[in-house]
Amino acid sequence: MKRRLVAATLAVLLIAGCSGPTGSSGGSTASANVLTTAIGFDIDTLDPAAQVTTNVMQLLKMDVETFTAMKPDGSIAPSLATEWSTAPDGLSWTFTLREGVKFQDGEPFDATAAKFNFDRVISPKTFKAAPNVLTVISGVEVVDATHLKINLKKPFGPLPAALSFPVSGMISPKSATVAPNTVEQIKEPVGTGPYKLANYTKGQDVTFERNATYWGEKPAYAKQVFKIVPEASAREALLKSGGADVLAAPPASSLPALEQGNTKVIWADTSYVIQLVFNTQSASQPLLKKPDVRRALNYAVDRSAIIKSVLFGAGKEINGPLPGNVFGSCPMPKPYNYNPDEAKKLLSAAGAAGMKLSVVSPNGRYVQDYKVAEAVVGQLRAVGLDVSLANPTDWPTYLSQLYVPLDKAKNEASLLGWGTLYGDASQSLLQMRNDYLPPNGLNATYWDNAEYTALVNKGNEATDQNERKQAYCDAQKIAWDAAPVIWLYQLRNPVVTTDKVTNVNGLPNLMFETTWARPA
Repeated sequence: MKRRLVAATLAVLLIAGCSGPTGSSGGSTASANVLTTAIGFDIDTLDPAAQVTTNVMQLLKMDVETFTAMKPDGSIAPSLATEWSTAPDGLSWTFTLREGVKFQDGEPFDATAAKFNFDRVISPKTFKAAPNVLTVISGVEVVDATHLKINLKKPFGPLPAALSFPVSGMISPKSATVAPNTVEQIKEPVGTGPYKLANYTKGQDVTFERNATYWGEKPAYAKQVFKIVPEASAREALLKSGGADVLAAPPASSLPALEQGNTKVIWADTSYVIQLVFNTQSASQPLLKKPDVRRALNYAVDRSAIIKSVLFGAGKEINGPLPGNVFGSCPMPKPYNYNPDEAKKLLSAAGAAGMKLSVVSPNGRYVQDYKVAEAVVGQLRAVGLDVSLANPTDWPTYLSQLYVPLDKAKNEASLLGWGTLYGDASQSLLQMRNDYLPPNGLNATYWDNAEYTALVNKGNEATDQNERKQAYCDAQKIAWDAAPVIWLYQLRNPVVTTDKVTNVNGLPNLMFETTWARPA
């Protein structure tokens, strides 16, 4: 029977926990049949090819699987592909596909279906497609039913790991022509995963039901419900009242208490760095075009104080654009240690003393995100700047204002997390490449440096790992000196569960995983 996704906006129903196929999720929590998770974000899109944020990816991957998958320890394992090899020139890879897999509509998963999905990812006709590093793919060929050849524009050593990226998730080609889906835009994905989408009510919840025909291990819960609760304190209250079993993005101030009693905190040191991203070509604040101004703002921020007083341990200091658990990271020779006097000196020399700056931040996307923004704003004001902080918006609205063409960019400074979904600098450093300027990519800094881009591409194409590391390190030094962002901290991602649930995992790619959760 065709699923219908219901649109509704009455946020009060979140706490009431109304249920049923016509408007909510159904069932009580903390049972052997239903697992309920409280999340702080709404859905921007359920189309795998259009994914740009891990908050939706971590839900979607329960339904839609990829060739490879990241494990809790950060390693990459086979999933829908079981083996792979590359050509001597590095310009193609051949993948052996898992046999006996079917989509949730009964259609077979094979090389023809895989080709359909990769063609969608790289097609300019696909609605809001976000191929990210997969733009390196020039085309795909069906070798036979169980073998797919992926051709590349240039060598790309991390490709097998990159194919754990959810934009390459496999959906049934047949489902793409079943309303409300079109080949150009998928609204109700039909994947091969252990759960299938049952219902999405805008602003309220997302429900997945167990896929009885799943090819692998069967998940423990018959249904998983994700309640959309923007306020962290409300999510915590829901967990404590028994209305949820898992809590994403808890209030940081509550973390010490949540590590005791009948709740537990699961920590993951992520590959993500929380940043204040500058529009380096801002029309409304042209002083941001000056590197010395951007360097000054880096010196103005006391990162250790924010980690201690705002994050309560949900962050780690870093000395470079990337955390140490990312391949290709390297320490910078001159750290931006907290130095308000140096900040004032640089601002004065650049003619930027007392400059105005507008800052925007999400609320509920990252741990304490808006409170972190408030702290950063306070520290920038302390060095004499006239800084304003806009009211927070929901995550889909926030995203819609971030990755826009420069002539439509209104933001001057935006709080944003950025990292890698597969543990490699090739994706982490994509953020500032000049060939990823919006609308062609996700470079919200609008920083345009050809030397930086060339070095990142050199690292991507090299086959020698030491050569890759050196190229990435050299690129990071250029970015560090130009300071198109304030690098704040490496995010430690906490997920909270009750003692009635086990086997919930945090992943280094900023996702958490409830797929294989079990009653304790």
